[in-house]
Amino acid sequence: MSSYFEARKISPEFYKNYKLPSYLSNRLPKDKSLPILDFGCGFGQTLLALRDLGYENIIGCDVDDEAIEYCISQGLKVENCSNLDEFVVKYENKFDMVLMLHVLEHFPKTEIIQTLSKINKILKKQGKIIIVVPNAQSSIGAYWAYEDFTHELIFTSGSLYYVLKMAGFEEIKFINIDCTEGMSTIKKIIKKFLLKIYKAKIHFWNRITSSSFHKQSPEIYSWEIKVLAVKK
Repeated sequence: MSSYFEARKISPEFYKNYKLPSYLSNRLPKDKSLPILDFGCGFGQTLLALRDLGYENIIGCDVDDEAIEYCISQGLKVENCSNLDEFVVKYENKFDMVLMLHVLEHFPKTEIIQTLSKINKILKKQGKIIIVVPNAQSSIGAYWAYEDFTHELIFTSGSLYYVLKMAGFEEIKFINIDCTEGMSTIKKIIKKFLLKIYKAKIHFWNRITSSSFHKQSPEIYSWEIKVLAVKK
């Protein structure tokens, strides 16, 4: 039987030139000695990028033995977290930041809040979590719901806010909503202008078709949703 990564045609070479996106690098702790966990680290591309930036206390965890072995071969500290309860006991109140990048959508819906509650426990007080998931509101939301056969569900901003709130997180903030961080000023202006046209078109047809959005939830149209939340 093929492994997950083999079946998805993904290898360490796929991430050979990976660099942290601006929305992530801009929100990392300034103190590079603080402990950071990459939960569901895969082949360790984010950990390697963090190490290149000088972060000293970085740990990864995953459930795929092939990925874990590769990470260790690269000198990274990575553990198996198949037994999440044991992992939580070992690292309770340990981390200043947890990264969960395209991981949450792989958990069954009935386990999402419970899983986030457990991750909450491994954060220090006022510790932060950054989560990135596929966006159901995107024009290609259906594609990302089914492109990866192991996706259990994908999120809107409202459903992601809900599960974080129910898991005990506070100060839940959606970041880089327009995907303009790291762009030049002129590119930001052009993109934001075009997005206004795109949103106006959607709102127009929503009125015609008697459709609507949950007004309290931010309208995000990029293929992924990015959120930062803080432990109480």
